[in-house]
Amino acid sequence: MYHVTGTLITISLLYLTSLFFQRSGIYSLFFHRMFWNSILALTFLFTAFAGIFMALATNFKWDSPFTGQLLYWHVEAGVAMGLTGLLHLIWHLSYFRGFLSKSATHNRKVSPLRREPFSVAANLFMVGFTSTAVQILLIRELMNITGGYELISGVFLASWLITSAAGAAIGGRSSLNDLRKINLLFAISPFISIVLLLTLSRLFLQTGEVPTFMAGMILTLVLLLPFCLISGFTFVRLIINAKEMNNFPPGRSFAIETTGGITAGLLLTLLTSGLLNTWELLLLILLLFLAYMTLSFYVDRKGPTFMTKLFFTVIISAAVISEPDILFRQFLLSSIHVTSTRDTPYGNITTGEYSGEESVWYNHILLSYPDDAIEREENIHFAMLQADNPETVLLISGKPESHIPEILKYGVRKITYVERDPYLAKNAETLNIETAAEIIVENSDAFRYIGKTKEVFDLIILLLPPPSTFSLNRYYTSEFFEDVKKRLSQGGVFMCSPGPNDYYLNRESVNLYSSIHNSLASGFGNVIPVAGNKLFFIASDKKISVAFSKLVSEKGIKNLYVNPGFLSDDLTEIKSAEIKALMDSGIRKNHSSHPVACFHFQSYNLSKDLSKKIPAIVLMVAAFLLPLPAVRRKNMLMYFSAASLAGFEIIVLLALQIAVGNMYQMTGLVIAILMAGLAAGAGIAFRWESVSRLKLIAFMLILYYLAAALATGAVTEIKSSFVAAALILISVLPPAFITGHIFRTLTGRSHATNPSGSTYSADLAGSALGFILLSGVAVPALGLRNSVILLSVFLFTGIIFAKK
Repeated sequence: MYHVTGTLITISLLYLTSLFFQRSGIYSLFFHRMFWNSILALTFLFTAFAGIFMALATNFKWDSPFTGQLLYWHVEAGVAMGLTGLLHLIWHLSYFRGFLSKSATHNRKVSPLRREPFSVAANLFMVGFTSTAVQILLIRELMNITGGYELISGVFLASWLITSAAGAAIGGRSSLNDLRKINLLFAISPFISIVLLLTLSRLFLQTGEVPTFMAGMILTLVLLLPFCLISGFTFVRLIINAKEMNNFPPGRSFAIETTGGITAGLLLTLLTSGLLNTWELLLLILLLFLAYMTLSFYVDRKGPTFMTKLFFTVIISAAVISEPDILFRQFLLSSIHVTSTRDTPYGNITTGEYSGEESVWYNHILLSYPDDAIEREENIHFAMLQADNPETVLLISGKPESHIPEILKYGVRKITYVERDPYLAKNAETLNIETAAEIIVENSDAFRYIGKTKEVFDLIILLLPPPSTFSLNRYYTSEFFEDVKKRLSQGGVFMCSPGPNDYYLNRESVNLYSSIHNSLASGFGNVIPVAGNKLFFIASDKKISVAFSKLVSEKGIKNLYVNPGFLSDDLTEIKSAEIKALMDSGIRKNHSSHPVACFHFQSYNLSKDLSKKIPAIVLMVAAFLLPLPAVRRKNMLMYFSAASLAGFEIIVLLALQIAVGNMYQMTGLVIAILMAGLAAGAGIAFRWESVSRLKLIAFMLILYYLAAALATGAVTEIKSSFVAAALILISVLPPAFITGHIFRTLTGRSHATNPSGSTYSADLAGSALGFILLSGVAVPALGLRNSVILLSVFLFTGIIFAKK
């Protein structure tokens, strides 16, 4: 399927955004034309070479597996080239008409209305607050759309930073000093990103569809470009204006802006706990900045000030009361009629109707729907049929309204349902099921619950999604399976589903399932794969039977799907044996500190379309590694220290998940603590600070990371959750403080000419590398301890290549 309309609309929106920035004075007409001429040249070259290759392949009958996909990209690039060529023609129509146009450049400096230090400080604070708040809220929304796995979240953070770095680089060279215009552009830019998010999602994605990694990366880069470019540009221009007008050192400006980010992180940690929904918060914050900008730069009299405050109070109140999230969800989930939506600390829950039938969507993925007989019966009966007279069952996640009635067919005495999302757990408590069995709902993280409970169960059924993220990976580790074994009675049964049941298992899927199979086999005497609509692993120390039709008949269970009318025991046994034979005992077991299953799952995702795997990797390398040659030697230490700090942040978040459980709510707190360290390091002056001592300070940071690597295992195994969390959170402060100090020292050199833009750009570009490399590659492939050691290697590289 060719996305002709979508490609045309995307290129048009990007061009209009670029033209808007050029007309606003962000960059020159020369840069604008150079950028789009480069796009024209690249699309022309790709279209030409792809056309030549396909012509040769047709003439000489080459058997190439890439021809079909090359044709697809040939058409898409041709559409982009055609529209860009049309724009190029419009630029040069004057040549054909014979007219000569005169152009004038206006680099006139316009003084802001207010110059006092408080005004500049407030402006920096508001920019930092708004930028961080929009970042946190957009990443929540984008994770809903793209599946939420770490590689795409790393792409988001890296895209945010790399586009902000581009904006900072442009800001360092720009002559725009009109603070009113700069703040106006900053206020408008997030709305452009929101329009791009909604438009591209509607054009390229169907309801409930998770985009491929390639599509998710392009979507992320495109929608973040307007806001992040202006965000980086705004901060650098404010630093320069503050230094020129109020004698603010760049380090102090950085500290004030970072303080705004700290405030946003702490506030959103509270508000995203279920008090307000994502789109409500996003509109609230953007309208607050619009109100601040209007009052600070456009209204200067008492009367208009009061009316302006009243106007924005009414608008903000209306935005919150009107429940805008339903409107946005309806736009994103266009195939259903959205009736309600709610954001919880763990994701979005949306209820909708399709052809009169109600369905529940969790993070834009269909969770609950009527007539789900196949899914609910496989999820329950494959495991329940293994037990003789089961009395106690532990059900981890899943749909209680569908699954509990299936469990009750076995006359159990007690069912314990564990669900981490408070909203889903609350819904489970309100279920009206007539039964003599005791049903207990636990709103808890299953990883922690299994480790702490003293209860023993005859069956434990895990119905969580596959190990696509570091958080979900914990439920498929050797450590978790060991705890499960302790909570099972003699001959108890455990079942999980680590992924889909593909008709053909490629190398990547075999690696994924082997890592989990081997982890299970280390604790259980028998592990049998079962091929249903999903791939199931059933584990027990007793003999396991996959003759489900026979077992159903013997036990007298009445089912719609799991019965002799639909399942053939012979075929089921043959398929299970085939999959069992594919399991590779040489694949490393999955551990919390070494999440190889998460790495294999990401590889499996990329392998679904091999023709897009290489372009995705090339695009990722081009976007996040090519800025490195542009970093000046004097900023190399800043680049690699920022990369190390960003990587350490990823490791801290994973360590919190291992030590304390699922810590989504603490993400804002981690960001706030990290920014507090950066603000302190950038804002506090020391008599002994000098560029010559930076390498010595960097060596101290290397020693800190090495010590942290040695302590990683001991800290995550501390029994007290509070003590473990406190130590992990505090560990962020020293490297953040030192990194902030490096920024202050590099930007405070008296002999440097406007170093803030290039140094800040290097800071952001380095952070982008750290996020993408650690979240997508290093942690899954190397484990926690080795990844922390890798941060020391980053820093040592920065010391070697830094300017003497």
